[in-house]
Amino acid sequence: MEEIIVVRAVDSDGTIFQTIMAALHDKSVQTVEVSSSIPSFGDVELYPAFRRVLKAGKEIHLNYGEYSMLYCLVKHSGRVFTKDQLYASAWDSKRYFGSNTVENTICRLRKKLEPDPRHPIYIKKIIQVEYKFVPPEKV
Repeated sequence: MEEIIVVRAVDSDGTIFQTIMAALHDKSVQTVEVSSSIPSFGDVELYPAFRRVLKAGKEIHLNYGEYSMLYCLVKHSGRVFTKDQLYASAWDSKRYFGSNTVENTICRLRKKLEPDPRHPIYIKKIIQVEYKFVPPEKV
């Protein structure tokens, strides 16, 4: 009887993988490397399959709209979005004129994710009506 075991873990240094392989040393084992790029910036990682966000390894609670807007911005890094586009990406409907929902959501995201929310480096406001995500420079 064949068995399939799938293990998914954050294992930046490979120690979890090596431990599992050592435990299975006398078994017939085939491994398949799956490349899954985890969207990340600074010390923040997004796990889209679980709608989870980790900052410095700790889970950050984001509501539905916050996560949806952040994911949209990060997924299309560098693209400029209007408030209407961000609203639609989060709630799949049109934004009501005069609504501050997008501004409030962006403000909460900055407080939760930016090193200094008063001087954001990731979520930038462009021309007073649009936003974009700016990834940090690769070192």
